[in-house]
This record gives sequence, C-alpha cells and structure tokens, in this order.
Amino acid sequence: MKLQPPLTHCHVCLAAVPYATAGEPVECRCGVVARALVYPAIFRRRDESAGEAIQTEGESACFAHEDKRAVAACDSCGRFVCALCRIEWGSRVLCPVCVNAAEKRTDLLVRSRTMYDTMALVTAIGSLIIFTLSLFAAPVAIYLAIRAFKAPRSLAPRTMVRAWFALGLGLLEVGGWVWLLVFLVMKARS
Repeated sequence: MKLQPPLTHCHVCLAAVPYATAGEPVECRCGVVARALVYPAIFRRRDESAGEAIQTEGESACFAHEDKRAVAACDSCGRFVCALCRIEWGSRVLCPVCVNAAEKRTDLLVRSRTMYDTMALVTAIGSLIIFTLSLFAAPVAIYLAIRAFKAPRSLAPRTMVRAWFALGLGLLEVGGWVWLLVFLVMKARS
C-alpha cells in the first residue's frame, strides 16, 4: 500500500497542495511555486508508533502499550515503560502517570519563583524617594536581600547583582538613620 502524501494549502488560493518529499518545489494550480520543508514523520503511517515490538515470549511489556517492549522501569512507581512512554526527569526515569502526578506537587515541578532580589531592590530604591519610609523599608530591604541569597535560584539564569545592590543600599539607609540619631543625641547634649 503506497502512502498518500499529506496535503497543505496554497497561501494564495487556498487550494490543497501535497507536500514534496525532500523539500522540492511544488506548483499549485494557480501557478504559485512553493517549497515546504517537513519532518519525515509526516509521511509515516498513523498506526506506526515509537518503540520496539515484543520479539520473544517472556519479554517485559510497557504498562500502557502491551505490544511494545519495555526499555526501563519507572523510578517512582515501578511500572515498565517503552521508548515512547519513557520520560527522563533529571537523573530519574518516570512514566507519564507519575509525571502527571508530579505536576500537582510543587516540590517536583516549579513553575515560578519569588524574586526576592527584585523585591529588595524595589523596596530599597522606593524608600529613597520618601526618605522617612526608609526607617522601616531599609530593614525590610536588607531582610529580602538576605532571603534572596538563601532562596532557590530563578528558573531563568540571573546574577545576584540586584540582591547585593539592595543589601548595600539598605545598609547605607540604616547607617544614615544611625548617623542621624547619633547626630541628634550629640546636638541635644551640647
């Protein structure tokens, strides 16, 4: 049985045009010549799937695909998985069921992180605008900067420059308040 190539549509007249097998130009009935590069999997039959079929009696089968040979066992639940179902999660091998369960657990799948370094920087700079707020905001900025050093890193790689800058700015603000307090006490004594 010869496979029929899948169809796409002409971008000018929207007529059905078959994909070329190796990216050769294809001419539409309207005269437009186009070339589409596609993955070879588009020409594979729909009933074909990844994974080797079981060859001999007694081989382990995949939990989800009973006719496919198991290539690993899930490190979480122990189910056998084929090449199609095998999901590498860091150094572990998981089955799709365990990955779905892991999506509900925040300790295994983190989608966002609190950016304490940015919060500390905004707090430190914001307290400079209204200096009287720095009496309370500077210690908060210092706390957030220290928290940024101890918190897990962001999902996107970034440096700790914000945290260092916020820590320095917060310490300067606290130092300014201490200096002002000492100055006022000295002035009151004289």
